[in-house]
Order: sequence, then structure tokens, then C-alpha cells
Amino acid sequence: MVLSAIRRIVAGDLTHVFYHSFTASALPHIAPLFPCKSPGDLERDLLYLKSHFRLVSHDDTVFHREKGWRLPSNAAAVSFDDGFIECFTVARPLLVAHGIPATFFVCKSFIDNQALMFRNKIALCVSRIAEGTPGELSRFTAALRAGFGIRVDSRTGVQKWLFGLGFASRDTIDAACECLGIDIPAFLRDRRPYMTMDQIAQLHREGFTIGAHTSDHPELGKLEDWNEVRRQVSESCDLVREITGRARVPFAFPFNGLDLPRSALAALRDELGSIDLMYDTNNLMKDRSFIVNRVWCDTPEGANSQRSNLPALLRRARAFEPLRAIRRRMRRRLAVPIMG
Repeated sequence: MVLSAIRRIVAGDLTHVFYHSFTASALPHIAPLFPCKSPGDLERDLLYLKSHFRLVSHDDTVFHREKGWRLPSNAAAVSFDDGFIECFTVARPLLVAHGIPATFFVCKSFIDNQALMFRNKIALCVSRIAEGTPGELSRFTAALRAGFGIRVDSRTGVQKWLFGLGFASRDTIDAACECLGIDIPAFLRDRRPYMTMDQIAQLHREGFTIGAHTSDHPELGKLEDWNEVRRQVSESCDLVREITGRARVPFAFPFNGLDLPRSALAALRDELGSIDLMYDTNNLMKDRSFIVNRVWCDTPEGANSQRSNLPALLRRARAFEPLRAIRRRMRRRLAVPIMG
């Protein structure tokens, strides 16, 4: 009975893993948000996948979900979110060397380093606070009191406040960057954290799939206006269609799309006609046929120079899926619908 219940809630047709960035040393715009694997860690993950699974492409998954084509019993897929430059400089050479298909989801506003994601700005602020002197911290907390009425006196308090800022607080985040002397245009120009249009086009020419990931990377379920959800989705899909020449492209939800009603998403796909499959981040959860859930595998915990931690991450995903299913059901009951 337990196994039967697990099969009802755990997706069995595909194991899909996804990543963001890779580095041998901490990146100030990413490290405060989540730890990244090293290039060597990624290669060991890819080798593990290649030796234990049959790796399939996005198009294979489309044919399976829409046309009934059968996937191998041990099918797996790989994707990368946000369009960080390391997707091109680190992941691409390894994927090419080992003959592994992959999908790269990119945000319209970040291509060619025209803008920096609000969470990456927060990370830069947190990094600056961590390395700042007591005098610099004092000046910043004074600026918070004067400008925002925020009263915090410790590094931990300031960092907690920063992490609590969301997409709707972009102006506040920009003001915090200015108070800390963080020059975002200079960072984009000098560090170039995202891929360029030419690099994305090259990935497409080399046979990789390019997908849309919204224009600005908001948490779509927290947007109050469905028209803004529609714009974020449609504009990013239209750009990817221009880059690739494909009539329909995949779309991945930033953060998580569980708060978006599946019936509304189905209607949006029908309306736009530009999306083949949607990708979410709910591990191994069974979902609507047009939604593929993925397991987040950025963490290097348990990995070393001798072995991949991917087996442990996948075992954990399967073991915790029943509990996660209960939590998701409770979350749906408490969710507030997006206003039209």
C-alpha cells in the first residue's frame, strides 16, 4: 500500500535535474543566495547521469508528453536556469565533451548584461555588508533609519532585512546598493554575469534547447495582476522564439510555480500558442502533463573529488516526496488567487 501511494504522487517517467552556476571560488552575486558546485563537481554529476540513466532532450520529452512516444525506463534530463555566464563557459564544454543534451532557460532582461536580477543585487549587498568595517555598517544602518525607518544594528539584522526584500521592492534594493556604494552598471560591464545573445545563439546552433524564464525573474505567484504574469511569460517566450526560430519553446518558472493555478496555466498555453512544456521545481511531483518538475542539484554538500553527490540528492528527493506532497496540498489550500 505504501509503494502504491508513492507511485501515485511521484513522477515516474523522467528524472530531471537542474542547476544555476558553477565556480571554484565564491561569487559575490550568488554565494549569499545558495552554494554552487565546482566545475569538477558538475562533471562528476554528468558522468554519473551518463552511466546510470538514459539522457534525453527537451524534444524527446515533448514527444513523450504530447505524442505518447515512450521514454526509456531510466530517462533523465538536465537543465540550467537564469542564463549565468558559467552556463556557457563551464557547463557547455562539459556537455559537448560528454555528448549530453541540455536545456538553458534565460531571462529576457538579463541577456547581454543589460540588467541584474534583484536577488543578485541583494547578494551583492549582503557580500558588501559581510566584508565591511564597523564604521561602514554603522553608516548603512543610519541610512536605513533615515531613508526607510528600518532600525537594525547588527550585520545579521541588516542581512535578514535584505533577504526579506522581494521583486516588488526593487527600488528599495537599488537604494540599498547606492547606500553601500555598489555600482550595478559597472558590475554588469566588468563582471558580465550573464550570457550574451551571441552565446545563447551558439548554444542553439550546437543543438542545445533554449527556453524562456520570464523577462525579469519575479516569483509569478506573488504578482497581483494576471496580465503581468502573462507579460512576463509571453515576452520571454517571444524572444526565445526569435533567437531559435522555433514556433513553440519551453518555459521554466522562476523560484516555483506551485501557487499558479494549473487550469489558468493551461489556458495561458492555449492562448499564447508559444509554449510546448512548462518546467517547475517541485522535485519528483506528478503534475499536469504539460508540466515537468525538476530536482535542484546546485548544492555541493556531500560531493568531493572522488564522487558525485547526485545519488544522495536523488535518493533524498524520492524519500521526501510523500511529505512534500502533504505540504503542497496544505499550501494550495492557503494560497490567495492572483487577481485579474
